[in-house]
Amino acid sequence: MDKDISIMIMDDDCGIVDSLKVFLGDKYDVEGATNSLEGLKRLQEKKFDLLVLDYYIDELDGSDVIERVRKFDSNIYTLLLTGYAEDVPALEVLKNLNIQGYCEKSGDFKNVIISIESVIKSIEFFRTKKCTIGQRIKDLRKLNNLSQEDVAKYLKTQKSSISQYESGVVIPPTLTIIKLAKLFNTTTDYILCYELEIEKRI
Repeated sequence: MDKDISIMIMDDDCGIVDSLKVFLGDKYDVEGATNSLEGLKRLQEKKFDLLVLDYYIDELDGSDVIERVRKFDSNIYTLLLTGYAEDVPALEVLKNLNIQGYCEKSGDFKNVIISIESVIKSIEFFRTKKCTIGQRIKDLRKLNNLSQEDVAKYLKTQKSSISQYESGVVIPPTLTIIKLAKLFNTTTDYILCYELEIEKRI
C-alpha cells in the first residue's frame, strides 16, 4: 500500500509517539522523535506533510521548534498538542504561532486521532484542487480593490506576510483565515478552496 502522507510526531512522551505510530502507521508514513533536536534534524532530512508537535517537548518549547522549522519549511502543516491548555490557550497560540491546528491532550486519546485524521483529510483535499489558498486570497483582495498594504494593516502584520500568503510560501494560520473571510465578506470555506459563492464586499 502506497503511503502518500508523511507525518512527524514530536513528543517527549514515548508512549504517545508509539501509540500514534501504531494507530496511524498502517495508512501513513509515520516517524517519531522524543526530543526536539532529533526531530528538527529529521525534518531537515526528509519532506513531511504534517508535524504533530507537543508544546512542552523539552528545553525547546513549541514556539521555539516552530520558529526553527519555518526557517527551512514554510509549508508543513503543524498541529500543536498540549496537555496544559491553561498555559497554552488555543486562541492565543493560533494567533501568535505559525501553526494550522491545535489539539488538547486528554484522557480520551481518540480525540487526538480524530484531530490528526481531520488534518490529513484537509491535506488530501487540497492536493486534488487546482485552486490554491494563496491565489484565492490574491483574487479576493483585488476583487475588493485592496492593496497588500491595506490587508496587512487590517491584520496588523507586515506587507511581506501578505505577499508570502499570496505566493503560497506560507499557509495563513487559522485565525488569519477567519479574519480574511470577514474582511472579504466571504466564508473560510471559500478561502480554503471549497466551491462556494462569494459576494463582493461593499
